[in-house]
Formats: sequence, C-alpha cells, structure tokens
Amino acid sequence: MHPTLAAAGLSTLIGLTAAARADAASCWVYFGTQNTGANKGIYLSKLNQDTGMLSPAVRAADKSDSVFMAFSPDRRHLYSLAEVPRAMRDPREAIETYDVDAATGSLTNVGERVVDGSEACHISVDPSGRCVLTANYGGHYVEVFPILGDSTVGERSCIIRHSGSGPNPNRQESAHPHSINVDPSGRFAIVADLGQDRVLVYKFDAAKGVLTPNEPPFASVPPGAGPRHFAFHPDGRHAFATEEMEGAITAFNWDGDRGVLTPYQTISILRPDYKGLNTSAEVVVGKSGRFVYGSNRGDDSIVVLSFEEATGSLAFVQRMGEGVKVPRNYAIDPSGKWLVCANLEGGTATVYRVDQDTGRLTLTGTIAVPEALCVRFLQIPG
Repeated sequence: MHPTLAAAGLSTLIGLTAAARADAASCWVYFGTQNTGANKGIYLSKLNQDTGMLSPAVRAADKSDSVFMAFSPDRRHLYSLAEVPRAMRDPREAIETYDVDAATGSLTNVGERVVDGSEACHISVDPSGRCVLTANYGGHYVEVFPILGDSTVGERSCIIRHSGSGPNPNRQESAHPHSINVDPSGRFAIVADLGQDRVLVYKFDAAKGVLTPNEPPFASVPPGAGPRHFAFHPDGRHAFATEEMEGAITAFNWDGDRGVLTPYQTISILRPDYKGLNTSAEVVVGKSGRFVYGSNRGDDSIVVLSFEEATGSLAFVQRMGEGVKVPRNYAIDPSGKWLVCANLEGGTATVYRVDQDTGRLTLTGTIAVPEALCVRFLQIPG
C-alpha cells in the first residue's frame, strides 16, 4: 500500500478492495490532479461497471501536479508527469513511475526521472512498452525516454525541438507541441502542435528510443485551429484531432504503411450561439468505433459525434452539459459502457452511461476529486 495514504483513505481503500473481490465487473479509476497543496496527488476510485457508480475517491499518491498519466501495455506500471519545486525558479519536469497492484489499486512509487526543463503536458507509452514519450508545450519540444528493466524511466534518448508559428499572436507565437501518441503498430509517433497548426508524424524506433521526421512530415489543419489531442480509430484507417482554438474536431485518413495523415473533414463542436472564450480539450473514440467524443472548456460540454463507417464522416448527435465544468480529460471504461470525466474547476468527476446504440450520454453520478486533470482505468481481475 502506498505510504502516503491517510488512515481514513486506507480503510476506505481496503473496503473497496473487498468489494472488488466480490464484484468482478469493476475497474479502478485513477485521477491525476492539478493541486499542489494539501490535496495534491493521484486519487483512486472504483467504478461498478454494472451500475456506473463511483466510490468516493481516496488519495493513492501525493506528488504535486499529476498533469497526465499513461499505463504500460501490461498495465502493471503507471507513468505520471509531475513537478519538482525549485527555489525562486519554475518547477522542473519529473516523470514518476508507480508499480500498480491490480487487486487493490494501490500505487507504489519506484522511481522519479527529473529532467532539466519545464513540466511536460502529455505522456504516452509505446505499444512495445520500451519507451515513454512526452510533449512539452512551453518548452516547444518532444522527448523520448527508455524504460529500464526495473520499469523505471532512464535518461532521455531523444529530444526534438519544434519551431514555427500560427496566425494567432497570443496563442501561436511559437510552436506548442500538446500531445504525442504512438500508432498501434509502434512505427510512428503523432504530435499535435497547437502553435504550428500541424499534426506532425515521426518515424519511431522503440529499440533506440529515437524519433525522425516522416515523409511527408506533417498534415496541416485550418489556420488558427490549434490542434491539441489526437486519437486513432480502431479500424486502423482513421484518426481525429481536437482543435483547441477553433472548437472543432478534424478527421483524417490514416495510411499506416506510410505514416501519412490526410485531413478530410473539420466539424465544429462549439454551440453556434456561444459567445466567449472556449478551448476544446479531449477527443476519445468509443469502443465500438461508431462514436467520437469531444469536449469544450468555456462552453462546458462533451459533444457526441457519429462516425459513418462507409464514408468516415462525422455528424452531431448530442451535447452533454449536465455536470460538466472545464472537462480537461475523460475516458471510456474497458467495458465501453461508461464515460468518466475529470472536471478541473468543478472539483468533481462525473460518470455517464454510454448508450451502445446511439452513443448518447446520461449522467449517472458525481464524486468529489480536487482539481481533476486526467482519467485512467485499470480492470480489476475477476
């Protein structure tokens, strides 16, 4: 059990574990948080996959500012972006490694890789489990780190600095890599760069931990759109990017042999009558592949889009605003039946039933989570 769990949280977690053993249809839910004070850390809840109920969240790790998290492919290790304070200077970037006990959900910190740079904003693990990749928005670069034999993160093996800008002088004065994802084959890494209005493609060598520009090296999105996050469709032929500044999702054809993205549709997810600042955040593809979900901060909502298999086209289905307050990240559980949303300014996590036929969402519950940033699931062994 992680030594930082408070006594009350520990007893709650033991109770959750006993319940989990009695109910195989459950998964652990991990919440990364922004809090740097008394409530900082990663929080843990249990989702009942039959009812959609979330248990009260308890603290499972206490590192500051767990911005984003990613599991290893075998789900035995969790990698989290954190920060290391420095006197009179901005915090340094750190990658935390946790061993995960699937039976209890507990986290044990087994390593910390501190890097001389500002905190990254996105982290992923390649499908082979050999490398951790990060995107650094403020530092304008992407990085690769090898995963060592003991599961911890080694010294940086690759860094690529981005340059360029976009038409918005306030947000696109320079390159801003916002996410990095490795394709299912493990051969390419995709970087959404908000500052350049480009989704870049790199060839990825997991054995060496090295990125090199693909040919062609990027796909362009509409000027001023500001691509943020990226998701592949399970069919292996399509992909999607959230356009943070435009309030839209761009759909791409994906040539997995050549590593080529070709945009073919950009669809707004912003209310037509919305006035004010909005920044779109996440994009998630439903388990069936029939629906795509995008979120807005400002026009606080999660938007459901249908995906037409024959044409690849997206169409509006629903706008869910109930319970949503600055939805920075959300995810769909392994059963595909529940969407859990981290509401940064709401201080909550909300769970929604996913209609398997229509993709529509229905709010089923809310729990308190301080300044929730990121959601990740781990299926509990039956």
